[in-house]
Amino acid sequence: LSTQAARTTLKAAPRLFPAALRCLSSDSLDGPTHFRATGTQHPLGAKPARLTREAYEAMEKAASNHVGRQQNHIWTTEELDEKLKTVNDHHKPQTFLDHSVHAFMYYGLYHPFNFITGYRHVNPTPRSIEWRLIILESVAGVPGFVAAGFRHFRSLRLLKKDYGWINTLLEEAENERMHLLVCMKMFEAGAVTRGLVITAQLALTPLLMTTYLIYPKALHRFVGYLEQTACVTYHNIITHVETPGTLLNEAWGHLDAPEVAKGYWHLPDDAKWVDALKCMYADEANHRDVNHTFASMDSDDPNPYVAKHKADALRAWKLMEEDKTAKQAAG
Repeated sequence: LSTQAARTTLKAAPRLFPAALRCLSSDSLDGPTHFRATGTQHPLGAKPARLTREAYEAMEKAASNHVGRQQNHIWTTEELDEKLKTVNDHHKPQTFLDHSVHAFMYYGLYHPFNFITGYRHVNPTPRSIEWRLIILESVAGVPGFVAAGFRHFRSLRLLKKDYGWINTLLEEAENERMHLLVCMKMFEAGAVTRGLVITAQLALTPLLMTTYLIYPKALHRFVGYLEQTACVTYHNIITHVETPGTLLNEAWGHLDAPEVAKGYWHLPDDAKWVDALKCMYADEANHRDVNHTFASMDSDDPNPYVAKHKADALRAWKLMEEDKTAKQAAG
């Protein structure tokens, strides 16, 4: 075809290949520009448009919405109030394994962790909490992923169902990772903090993998006790942030919640940092209860939380539709 014929053909069918047309200019018909050089989407929709880091940061609130992935629970004010009352709901060790895991958690990790981060229960400093939350959330995101991975390969290896555990464990791992990302929007991690995170991950991951390979219940019980300490920490932080005259109240009482937190928990636009902390506490309380439940179950027992995930996804979808309707009405 001649250049004139090509122009005529393209003009006659502008709706068939709109993306392809954008790749061609009046000066380039003799040598069409490949779509990759234009920054546009694939003409046939085979690949989505490329997203830069800058564009992702600009749409961070929307990108943090997990509908269609491992949907987190969207907490209501009433639910948060009820969860805050469960801070002392602790599992009492009963078996030898329970006592061993409990002792390792509290005396091998919890108290040394307090010393390393400089944390004190009475009027803690903001800096000690920053350290604590970054390291805590970087570690807390490991067990769920380890357990999900082992159960995934077990399901493939044995050619049988997993009975819904993998979804819950992946949601837990993703939830903890999102906690970390929320914290990183509020705090700066120095070289020492990053070194501790790497050291903790390198030391604990092989131990957690070995534990789950030998006796999965032990890892779930460990996570249950870990989340108990996390609940106590978050509850104490929230109490001090809301108490006038404390160090945390002076430093954090006026801070707004980051956009990633507003998107993840569907918080209102005027949400404060303490509102995000309450959601993080409630998530940890949920992980505490889930893992203590899993520790008391056999590996082939059906996951009792499957229906909850579906309800969470449905509720998140409804909230999105309500937000969309409200914006359309306002605009």
